[in-house]
Amino acid sequence: MGAVILALGMSACSSDDASDTAATTSAATSSAASEAIAAPTSHELLGTLQVLVDPARPVDEKTVVVVDGDERRPNLEAMTAAMANYPVSFTVTDVQVEGDTATANVAIVSPHGTAAPTAWTWENVDGTWKVSDESTCTLLGMARAGC
Repeated sequence: MGAVILALGMSACSSDDASDTAATTSAATSSAASEAIAAPTSHELLGTLQVLVDPARPVDEKTVVVVDGDERRPNLEAMTAAMANYPVSFTVTDVQVEGDTATANVAIVSPHGTAAPTAWTWENVDGTWKVSDESTCTLLGMARAGC
């Protein structure tokens, strides 16, 4: 806010339009950068969840699809062991993107049936959509792997 006040003050005291152009260009560049993040598809987000619950996938592959995955390594190892004989699948719908966060409705299908969809989130980290820590903890909790 101080920068805006400073910019307005500078333009009021000066007849130089260069500062106005620079501020406008800077704002447009910031807006374009946030729009440059490609929205994920439901299939792309589903892929991250499938990696997490696949008991045949090494934990190293699982940490890559999770925000701060290395910090969740012990939990992911426990979940992988717990889910070895417990197949689950997901349905991902209604993907919404705001900035670098995507939210989608996720329904989990397990041997006990299909759970009602709930909102899960992903974060765009260096151009890759990763399951947020909060959503990872939701899944870990279901597998009794803690968070």
